[in-house]
Amino acid sequence: MKKNRDEILKYVNSLAGYEGYIQLMSEKIDEKHIFFAGERSPSLSEGELIYEAHFFSSSQNKSIFIRQINDGWFVDETDLGSVKLSEDDVKVFYTKSSDIKIKMAQIWIEENDELCEGLPVLKFKKSAFAGFIRDKKDEK
Repeated sequence: MKKNRDEILKYVNSLAGYEGYIQLMSEKIDEKHIFFAGERSPSLSEGELIYEAHFFSSSQNKSIFIRQINDGWFVDETDLGSVKLSEDDVKVFYTKSSDIKIKMAQIWIEENDELCEGLPVLKFKKSAFAGFIRDKKDEK
């Protein structure tokens, strides 16, 4: 769904209980742009513009992706509870921050493929933010 500036401001400020991050226009992500569920809710002030954001609610098992495109913001909501995910589908990545990792769920859909004689094959559909893991980086 596409939202305008007022709608995206109201939408982000309504995400109590979600964790995630916001990358603002012309700013690098730092600690003030990272939100942990139960500690601090995502919020934006009137003058802040989102370039990209990811949010996750563990209670709803819902992932939200926001991206600024031209004159609006594209919002993609994914119900991870309705998608069959294996352990291999959830990948963990280190961040520049010293104590958090990011979980991303890879969503694959089985479809018949004419290039494989009509047999069902898994096709990648999208990645979805699946929360943070608090952990110290390896000393490598």
